[in-house]
Amino acid sequence: MLLRGGLVADGIGATTVRGDVLIDGPVIASVGAGDAPAGCEAIDLAPGSVVCPGFIDAHAHAEGPLLATGRVDGALAQGVTTLVVGQDGQSWIGATAATARYLNRYFAPVNGALYPARGLSLAAYREAVTGRLTQNVAVLASQGTIRHNVAGLTRRPLDPAERAAARREVDSALAEGAVGLSSGLDYLPSRSGAAGEIADIARPLAGAERPYVSHLRAYGADVGSGLDELVAVGRGAGVRAHASHLWGSPAGIEAAFRAADAAGVGVSYDMYPYRRSSTILASLLLPPDLQARGPEHTLAALADPRERAALLAGDKFTDQYLQHVYLGCLPASAAELAGQPVTATAAARGSRPAGEWVIDLLIEAGLNVGGHLDRPALSDGDLAWLMSGERHCAGSDGIYRGQHPHPRGYATFARLVAHYLSAGPETGYQRAARHLSANAADVYGLRDRGRLAPGMAADICVIGPGGLTARATYDAPRELAAGVDLVIVNGAVTWRDGRAVTTGFPGRLVS
Repeated sequence: MLLRGGLVADGIGATTVRGDVLIDGPVIASVGAGDAPAGCEAIDLAPGSVVCPGFIDAHAHAEGPLLATGRVDGALAQGVTTLVVGQDGQSWIGATAATARYLNRYFAPVNGALYPARGLSLAAYREAVTGRLTQNVAVLASQGTIRHNVAGLTRRPLDPAERAAARREVDSALAEGAVGLSSGLDYLPSRSGAAGEIADIARPLAGAERPYVSHLRAYGADVGSGLDELVAVGRGAGVRAHASHLWGSPAGIEAAFRAADAAGVGVSYDMYPYRRSSTILASLLLPPDLQARGPEHTLAALADPRERAALLAGDKFTDQYLQHVYLGCLPASAAELAGQPVTATAAARGSRPAGEWVIDLLIEAGLNVGGHLDRPALSDGDLAWLMSGERHCAGSDGIYRGQHPHPRGYATFARLVAHYLSAGPETGYQRAARHLSANAADVYGLRDRGRLAPGMAADICVIGPGGLTARATYDAPRELAAGVDLVIVNGAVTWRDGRAVTTGFPGRLVS
């Protein structure tokens, strides 16, 4: 296949250049000028089209959609050819049956539930998706999942035998194709692991040259301490470290980066261009100690009058806080309230205070509620600074669950392209190619992806002359982006004329 007549943003140079891209099977044969060989399909691109490496979503919660349907249209419409899953230390990939049952109760609003709940190794996940993928998937081993496998919800440090067992699980996951190890230090049981323990079980990453990736224990005003812990794990394990969905004051982040450089620990990060976050509602509202013994204990505590009174006396159950919390994933009985702030939905449902109403919602839903949090402290200037950093790579943190998901899963890459194009298309598309593809490939060690060059995998995104336009909004979060004319995965067309091409399934589990 020959892509002819476009501008090439290869993720390597400083500016776009006019050139043709020749594909031979699943790889790129050449980039430059040349005639189509005999028998080659030639595709004449519209004047002004830009050929980019297929984008890599460095942080996505897509293991469920990929298992169910083999693709994520919200990402594919933006030119995303590879999604990195197993994020935040919580995934049923790599789980035992008992851990899968726990995650089905605790984390389903983010990753979806695994039915039937069962043990599912990375190798078993690979087998389940092979021959059914339209996009590629890369998988991180998950520290919280592994900790639950070996010690359940225990909050004490792992003993030497448990650490050894956890380390063996990391080793096995790497042998099966994992591209690193993630943690989620806001979540349970991931947060029960201290830096020394995590560094100990992460040591196999060093030999495999794969990163430690973390949802930090602290962001915002305390981001410095969160990054210090990240660096401590990286230094202890002898590996590169990567911060998930990083945000906080630029000064605090820069200071932590300088300390990491002085310690010899390479640090990178991903972030999406939105002020609102999205996660399980219990994580936004409930103290970790209340959730530490599992969902059944949490539900019993929410029904206890003394526990309720203590919660309602706290800041997170005031209208001042709850007006910034929006509902995303709800039980069917409350589905019509999705997308609204808690204060408005409580008012629509009766005369109870919003705090009491939302506690009852959590009980009614068995904790299976997702929410979005507006963060006024995260300014547009801070976001622009984060997107411009050379350590940054694009990660949507896309969640594809619920009646009203966050639009970041459907528009992050389009919004980022617009950000980089503010400097002009010649350099802007090359910056976009690096941030949206090459940087993530480097973070995860995907050596044959992320750039357009001979011998690289033929993962390609062609953006039409009108550019890539985000259409998803907070009010209409599932609107697909417009402007990607063609997506190619491992040499096969998977998106054309605004829709997925389902005649073949060229995606694969990559490492």
